[in-house]
Amino acid sequence: MLIKNTSIAILFVLFALCSNIFAQNVPQSQPPQKEAKPRYLQVSTNPSTVDLYVGSVTPDYANRPDFTSPAFIPVPNGDDNVTVSFFHPNYADTTINIKLSSSDTSFIIVALKQTYDDDVLAMNEELLKHRSRRNLGYHLKWFSIAPFAISGISAIVTIYDISKAKDHKKAMQNTRFANSNYDKHSEEFKDYKESAKTAKNVSKIFFGTGLLFLAAGFALSF
Repeated sequence: MLIKNTSIAILFVLFALCSNIFAQNVPQSQPPQKEAKPRYLQVSTNPSTVDLYVGSVTPDYANRPDFTSPAFIPVPNGDDNVTVSFFHPNYADTTINIKLSSSDTSFIIVALKQTYDDDVLAMNEELLKHRSRRNLGYHLKWFSIAPFAISGISAIVTIYDISKAKDHKKAMQNTRFANSNYDKHSEEFKDYKESAKTAKNVSKIFFGTGLLFLAAGFALSF
């Protein structure tokens, strides 16, 4: 009964979610508007490959970059200025507020200043290590989906096998005398019971694995 009520609740939530998404996607009657041309900022750098962070004066360089040079950065309509920060572990980081031209694409070439400060270089290396840990955490959170999916499938198999085992047990109880049908139901009962036990163990193992991946992913993401 609990499993049935839980399934109904999940279906109700999914139905409500799908209804909400559908409602949001229903086209509204609006007057036609002239589509604005997309605008871009083309960024080239020296050195040739630099991490680019857009929109923040003090970005967290331990996060994944928004772009890597050379890059075409899309510019929202109506923005005349774009703030871009440049990061390379062997160069001094730089932040520039770029004034855009009125054309579809603006161009800029930025030459970074190489740094020989050991403290700056060490700090940049730590930022890259922190970024690698965050990237690992990000991937672990996605990897957790697979064991959770296997756990869910195994749980469904467990429920099915338990249901079939109960059916055969009931058939055995309704059989007054031991005969070929009784023996067949008895064998099927044992098979489904053993299968349910195995599927239950698999579900527990993969659920625990999914939780481990998810917890490790969140821990490394900070």
